Amino acid sequence: MTSASPLDEICRPLKQCRICGKKDLVRFLDLGPMLLVNRYLTSTDLHQPEPKFPLEILFCRSCFLSQLSVVISPQILYANYAYHSSISKTFQEHCEKMANDLARTLDLGEQDLILEIASNDGCLLSYFKTFGSKVLGVEPAHNLAQIAKSKGLRTITRFWDQSVADDVVMQYGKARLVLATNVLAHVDDLHGFLRAVASVLKPDGVFVFEVPYMVNFMNRAEFDTAYHEHLSYFLLHPLKIALEKNGFVLADVHEFEIHGGSIRLMATRGGSLPGTGAENIQRLLNWEEELGLHVESSYLRFASHVALLKEELTVFLRALKIRDKKIAAYGASAKGNVLLNYCGIGRDLLEYVVDDTPAKQGKFYPGNHLPIVSRTHLHDIPPHYLLLLAWNFVDEMVKNTAQFREKGGRYIVPIPSLRVI
Repeated sequence: MTSASPLDEICRPLKQCRICGKKDLVRFLDLGPMLLVNRYLTSTDLHQPEPKFPLEILFCRSCFLSQLSVVISPQILYANYAYHSSISKTFQEHCEKMANDLARTLDLGEQDLILEIASNDGCLLSYFKTFGSKVLGVEPAHNLAQIAKSKGLRTITRFWDQSVADDVVMQYGKARLVLATNVLAHVDDLHGFLRAVASVLKPDGVFVFEVPYMVNFMNRAEFDTAYHEHLSYFLLHPLKIALEKNGFVLADVHEFEIHGGSIRLMATRGGSLPGTGAENIQRLLNWEEELGLHVESSYLRFASHVALLKEELTVFLRALKIRDKKIAAYGASAKGNVLLNYCGIGRDLLEYVVDDTPAKQGKFYPGNHLPIVSRTHLHDIPPHYLLLLAWNFVDEMVKNTAQFREKGGRYIVPIPSLRVI
């Protein structure tokens, strides 16, 4: 009997659906062996081995959840995390409006505890704090938790689970509002996560969370949002099942454009909320079925489309290089790294990657080892074209680089279809 390798200890295969428990899973998208795309490298890391893991998505024929075929240890992925919520002005504005809307809808008071799970650098909680509410974050990444604490936001530096929920109740009492934006897709034990949320809520409490919407993933060919942090890809149908299994009632759902298209769900322990929640829920459930997202053939067609997008982008970039055009990229995002590594795009085609996150600047993308630089490089070493990797923030990125465009620079937008602006 052979001993397990170190990689076996941090990567395990998914054997059954994490929502319904069935094993009736079919693979529909295979992006090949992929690096951990949020692990940005220093110059001393460049000669070190970079492990790769399968990046495949499976479709559950029973509850219609899509999920990765493997689970990477969260301690590996999140101990030090590169994504900072507050860097994007677009996301800041989304958080501010979310806080204002929820404060009004739920009539939040100064004595209400607002708890955010995976609170990142405190971007969302900071807006609730301005209302005078009691706020508390739970964030496992030490670097991000420290930033939040520096803003005066109480933050527990742990992974969310039942023990954290018990400690919160004991020390701070139960919460009127629990928030979780862009975190459920990262959770392997989804039922344990939801049970812990239920235990920390007041009887009239509300659980509000946002996830990228699988309808947008399919309709807009957002294959590059598949990476090892994103374990699940949600339709409303399986989310409703998961909530009901853990004592929640789905009260309302709304669509938003943030992060390439997301849905915000509001769930209670049984109480109703004002508004047209039932109509919104049924509309999306019907839409998902009408789009064919309950049958595997739709997903297999999607995979064929992704392969064509890969060919189209690489052919176009190589044609530009033949014409001696200099190409750089903007937005050293995880999705951008998936796109580049899946398409085999590296230093032979791109000069550098611009990013506005100071913690990423001076480092290198994993795999292709492209240097990550500040926006000043667009002036000092100007390219002819910018490949927009964080395409979900296209308007903001174009606005940030107005001088580049005024001097004749062009933008390449790869998703949902190749276009030049």
